[in-house]
This record gives sequence, structure tokens and C-alpha cells, in this order.
Amino acid sequence: MNVSIIYGIAAAIALLLAVGYCTMVRKKENWLLWLYFSIFIANLGYFTLSISTTLEEALLANRLAYLGCVFLPLFMLMTILKVCKLECKKLWRTILITVSAVTYFVAASQGYLPWYYKEVSFLRVEGIVKLTKVYGPLHVWYFVYLFAYFALMIGVICYATGRKKIATYKQAGLLVVVVFLNIAIWLVEQFIHWEFEFLAVSYIVSGLLLLFLYGMIQDYEEFLEKTMVQQYPENETENAVIHPVRMLEEWPELQLLSARERDVLGKILEDKKRKEIAEELFITENTVKKHISNIFSKLGVSSRHELLEKISK
Repeated sequence: MNVSIIYGIAAAIALLLAVGYCTMVRKKENWLLWLYFSIFIANLGYFTLSISTTLEEALLANRLAYLGCVFLPLFMLMTILKVCKLECKKLWRTILITVSAVTYFVAASQGYLPWYYKEVSFLRVEGIVKLTKVYGPLHVWYFVYLFAYFALMIGVICYATGRKKIATYKQAGLLVVVVFLNIAIWLVEQFIHWEFEFLAVSYIVSGLLLLFLYGMIQDYEEFLEKTMVQQYPENETENAVIHPVRMLEEWPELQLLSARERDVLGKILEDKKRKEIAEELFITENTVKKHISNIFSKLGVSSRHELLEKISK
């Protein structure tokens, strides 16, 4: 019963995180929100498994836990990409979602097909439910799947750090801690069989750390915006609109840019997205992308974040 209570508390905390994020965070990141709901689903699965009374109930609960656990690495990777200010192309996003869906289909085949578990039986020891399993030929796929996602996360963090997409090494270090925390606990659980799934707790800790990091980055970006705005008198009624243009006029490096690149730079300083810039300047998104690439190259920066930081200085 103690294990069931812990799982129940973990599920409640995960749900509170998701609801709190929806109601309290101003600039929401959808992938982080999906991450919180997947943590809740995984913990709910562990909880319902611990109180199951039949093999059918236990298998259903186990499938629910896998639903959260399989998609959780996908949402964590996407959240890390957003934190690192990297864009995942639609094709790759579709591929990742498809692979995750196939992996869940394989894991959910337990009890129906001998792919994931050849045999599975229901056992209750001292009030704790256990599933005694004989692994099938595709069970190893889940291990490969997890290792691939962990490797991708580490690769993204290293790439973003090298390209200076992450503001500080502290933020990069915090992301590494999030990933290695889950890797370490998962590896330990493969060799030491406890009655409790410690991943249930590590997922919640990871969610909290990512939320903390996301909040730090938001605060830093708001600080940069305020710094730029405060360079001009507060009594100018159109200050928020005018300040990017005025800043360009006072910037010597502006001479490096063409007239159209100056227009695009002005839109960037107004925090416009590529699609918005294309619509307002009546050009294609590919053209906007080329202009932005040229701007970054000429001004010696690699991201919008670096550009804003350079201007603010």
C-alpha cells in the first residue's frame, strides 16, 4: 500500500504541474506541456498497476504507463530543442512521432501478441502487484529506442553549446543533468530490481528542472527587451514600435547590410517570426531565411538571441 500511495502522490504532483503550467505561465511552450501530461500518464499507469486485482487490469495499467513512458522522451527532446533555440523540421518531427507511435504499438502488444512479452503472469506479494514476464524478440527495441533519444538529447545540447545557442554554460550543464539523471536511474533499474519505479520520481524532477530553466531563459529575454526599450525616453508614446528603427539608425554596422536586409533586421527586432516577416515584406519565407542568414553572417552572430545581446551591449 505504501508503494501505491507514493505512485498516487507522484501522479497528483505531475497533474498539478501540468495544470499549474497551463494557468500560471504566461508564455507557454506546448512541448513542455505535453511532457507534463506524459509524466502524469506514466505515473497514473504505475499507480493503477499497483492496485490492480486481475491480470487484465494489470496489463491495461501497464499499457497506460508505457503510453506516458514511450512518448515522454519525444516531448523531452522537443522541449530541449526549444530551450536551445533550435528548430526541428516538420519531416523529422513526423518521423520521430511515427517511430514513437510504432514503439508504443509494440509495447502495447503485451497480452495480445508474443512480440514484447512471450508470457506474462499476475502476482501479488505483500500487497504489491508484480507482472512476471518472459521477454519477446522485440523487447530489446524499447532499449534501443530510449538510448537513441538520450543520444539525440546529448547531441542537441553539445551542438547548441558549440554554436552558442545556449546563453550560458550553466544552462547547458542543467540540461545535461536532466538527461543523465534519467539515463542513470534507468540503467540502475536494469540491473537492480526494486519494488518501486524510481523513474516515476526522476521524470517529475526533470520536468521541474526544465520548467526552471525555461523560466530563466524567459526572464533573460525579457531583460534584454527592457534593456533595449530603456535606451529611449519613456515619454515617447510610440516607443515600443519606434525603438527598433531608431536603434538601426544609430548602429554603425548597419552599413554592412543591404536595404532589404535592413528591413528584415527591423522586423527581427520587432520579434517577428519568419512567416510574419514574409507576409509584411511581401516575399517568400525562403527569401526571408536567406536574408536572415546573410544578416547573421555579416554581423558575426549565429542566432536571434546573440543578435539582441550584441545590440543591447
